[in-house]
Amino acid sequence: MKEVHWHQQGVIPELLYFQNGGSFSGSVNHSGDREFRFKLSPSDEKIRAEVWYGPFCYEKSTIEDHSDFPMEEQGREKAINWLQEKYQEMIP
Repeated sequence: MKEVHWHQQGVIPELLYFQNGGSFSGSVNHSGDREFRFKLSPSDEKIRAEVWYGPFCYEKSTIEDHSDFPMEEQGREKAINWLQEKYQEMIP
């Protein structure tokens, strides 16, 4: 499994980005294996986190799981922790 420093500055945008309506997607590539993909976006005053794997974009993929978090710094941190947990579950 590739080591990802999820909480390192610059990996996930700051709270203000989501408060201003920004969506952010990313991936962790594992050559020859599943590619872990994720999206964080504002939804009804919350941050929605979604995960899937494969070579395709959000619109062409089946979302494996999602969760909503409060639109506040603690919610952003919980969303990042949730992404980290899903990454560890989804990648062998």
